Amino acid sequence: MLSKEYRESIERRFHAFCKAVLHNEACNYYRERKRKTKYEISFEYVQENTSFTPHSTDEYFVLQDKPIDFAVNGQTVIVDSEKLAKALLCLSERREIILMHYYLQLRDKQIAALLEKPRTTVDYQKNAALKQLRTEMEKMNDDE
Repeated sequence: MLSKEYRESIERRFHAFCKAVLHNEACNYYRERKRKTKYEISFEYVQENTSFTPHSTDEYFVLQDKPIDFAVNGQTVIVDSEKLAKALLCLSERREIILMHYYLQLRDKQIAALLEKPRTTVDYQKNAALKQLRTEMEKMNDDE
């Protein structure tokens, strides 16, 4: 068992340690802030003192191809990639299954109910359409 005076002395030392840590962290913060203001300028300062507005345009999201619309089950599906749309046009009746699955986010069971076919048939036709789509895309890449 520790005496009351010894426990109080430990508490005082702990409080002093905590104060020292907080003081040092505050000093580090202000030192870092002073360094940043010395070597860095703010973005607002750049905007105020330049005649142009600094910006950049990301070319990734700019549409390079002409989007093509497909009508599927009473809904319109827009395919942004022209190559993919041409390859989808090569598919016959299986195109609807691919569009329903990947663009309308329907499961095989839901597609089967809409097309009034068994689920296994829809799954088989989907896989066959994907194989055909892959070969069509490879042909287009080889032609380029």
